[in-house]
Amino acid sequence: MAKMLAGATDPITGGYDKIGQGGIDFLSAQYSGHWAWWSGNNASFSSFAQDDGGTSATQIEHKVYISSSFDQVRASLAWLNRGNYTYSHRNDAHAIGMDLDVSVYAPNGSYLVGSASWDNPHETVSFTPTQTGYYTFKITRFANRETASNFKMGLYVNYYAN
Repeated sequence: MAKMLAGATDPITGGYDKIGQGGIDFLSAQYSGHWAWWSGNNASFSSFAQDDGGTSATQIEHKVYISSSFDQVRASLAWLNRGNYTYSHRNDAHAIGMDLDVSVYAPNGSYLVGSASWDNPHETVSFTPTQTGYYTFKITRFANRETASNFKMGLYVNYYAN
């Protein structure tokens, strides 16, 4: 799912009911990207957070080398949420079991962009790279309501020309 969302770079026109991120450019998503994934039990998030060299048990940091020669970058994060948990909690204020957020930082450490929605199992951000170097993607576990669920998450970073 993360790869499809990151590859949805073709503009779609529409009115008030337009939905989605855009049309999927499969060629761009297949050949112009970087991916990473994490999988384990629910407690694995803390292990992944500590393994990346960070100090937080609720935030994973992942670095990706990106050239400023690219016009745009779209990154998508997607994770597993069990449908039966969400359905059982459909009347709750936030029915989804796990809520993750993503923030992106330039090679010089400055904040670029972030996404923090709360009722879906994905986050997507887009930006124009103005520096060449390692961009830091910080993934924060904002909520963990279903602790019995396994942890599965993927990040796809698509860099492309307009």
